[in-house]
Amino acid sequence: MMRRMNLQSTLSLCLTLGLLSSSLAIAAPLKKISFLLTNDLHGSLEPLSRLSTIAQDIRKESPLFILDSGDQFQGTLISNYDEGESLFRAMNAIGYDAAVPGNHDYDFGPIGWLYDKVSPGNTSDNPREVIEKLSGIAQFPLLSANTYLKSSIRAGNRAIPLDSQCRPSNQTPTEPLDFTHADRPGFLKSHVILEKGGVRVALIGLDHPATASMTTPENVSDLCFRDVLESYLEVRDSLEGQADVFVLMIHQGNAKNSREASELAEAIHSRRADGVHLVAAGHTHFVHDDLAGGVHVVQDGANGKAYGRVDLTFDPDTRTVIQSDSKTSVGISITDQTAQDPTVETIVKSARAKVAPMADRELGKLPTQAQGNRISESALGNILSDALREALGTELALMNTGGIRAPLPAGVIRYEDLFRVLPFQNQAVIIGKMPWSILKSALETAIQTCGRYGTLALSGLKIRYSRACGNGPQARDLDPEARLIRVETRSGRLLYDREQSIEVAGTETFSMATLDFLAAGGSGYKMLAGVEVDSTPGIHRELIVEALLRNPTLLQAGIDGRFENISGQ
Repeated sequence: MMRRMNLQSTLSLCLTLGLLSSSLAIAAPLKKISFLLTNDLHGSLEPLSRLSTIAQDIRKESPLFILDSGDQFQGTLISNYDEGESLFRAMNAIGYDAAVPGNHDYDFGPIGWLYDKVSPGNTSDNPREVIEKLSGIAQFPLLSANTYLKSSIRAGNRAIPLDSQCRPSNQTPTEPLDFTHADRPGFLKSHVILEKGGVRVALIGLDHPATASMTTPENVSDLCFRDVLESYLEVRDSLEGQADVFVLMIHQGNAKNSREASELAEAIHSRRADGVHLVAAGHTHFVHDDLAGGVHVVQDGANGKAYGRVDLTFDPDTRTVIQSDSKTSVGISITDQTAQDPTVETIVKSARAKVAPMADRELGKLPTQAQGNRISESALGNILSDALREALGTELALMNTGGIRAPLPAGVIRYEDLFRVLPFQNQAVIIGKMPWSILKSALETAIQTCGRYGTLALSGLKIRYSRACGNGPQARDLDPEARLIRVETRSGRLLYDREQSIEVAGTETFSMATLDFLAAGGSGYKMLAGVEVDSTPGIHRELIVEALLRNPTLLQAGIDGRFENISGQ
């Protein structure tokens, strides 16, 4: 009897110890997965040789995913000259895992660096020839789950007219739109799932829903950009069980007076708590790390000056991300102290050699740096709009401030400096008879923005207006109650005075120089679309170059009160 009890006790003890041992063996160590994030490189090729070295160092610590959230190759002479090829080859060498094509990645149109849209007799008839070529060079996928071919979207069995955001443009269909069977352009994927370090990571891309109004319209006229929340959740739900970590890459970010990316993260979280684990944003050129919907929403400035790093902690036992252990660092400067990767540096030097003779051409001198401003008058906006008006000999000139991409430095101004300011191949156009009614509408739109879109740089006019953008928690990105107070010409002729109830006839016309982008209704200035264009003299940047060479005093412009906000906000 005693022996039987001892045997039972021994068996019980062994089973207990065995279970404990088994339990201890099952508990796996937590894993760290890292993300190196960039956005809005805008052709900044030179810093990438140092970024490559940074990536190599992080890989020594943990599995690494390298992601870019849009606008890779538009913006510098060195990149635009070969239409992004060198930049994409550098991204290959660094080891990027995925990228979203931002709105400016559709700017280039057909192959030919001085053409941004189909030009019969000079280009092919493919409005996306450049981005399709680059997608073939890239050793990583281009992602956008919300970009569709309009013609493939049906309501029931019928194709219906759609606007640029995949919404019915002139009727309400009796049946819902069918996106399940709709097609995306062949160079895009909605997502990719990659496994590193035993962790399956789903990368889902989204482009800005307003892409069509922020690029060359002709290049995307057959595309539409669907609602971002609907698009993301549809893909996310379809991948249930196929991935452990879900990362949203989006070319839409937070700004001074808006939280568009964070609001999307919160909306996703409200629909499903495990919907997304990290949001890598772009487009606005801001640096931010916002905790929204329980996840980090990060963005890292622009122009290759900085990058972001996010380390997520993953529990292999529960197959979940421990968000409380996440570590983020945004806007990390890429400094000259970082060693260069020889492979990437060879690509950079080759591209630099090709543009050197053109880049060093001198245009004049500037006593102090000239900055731009998206919502107010600026010295740089005045220089450029005055030069455009002089170049074309018109009464007025208008330019969209969103197209002014960098400041002009003090000292000798070279062609590459101006190219950095005006990297787009927009054509200058002359509108011989711009009606006052339409011009007034454009000015009323220009004065409302607090950052939602760019205002207008203008020459030949002086306007006064009242706008309140607010500060702190009361700040906003648009003031729909902004009021136009007074408009007069450069010579002092009064066109409009709100307080005195004076206004010229709506049919009175003016000769005006502007850009084909604006004349097509771009950047939200839809009222300009359809106004008759008399002539298209050439690329507006090259015409400004000629004007500066003829009249160097144009580089002396400053703030002269031509665009005055009397409320001071």
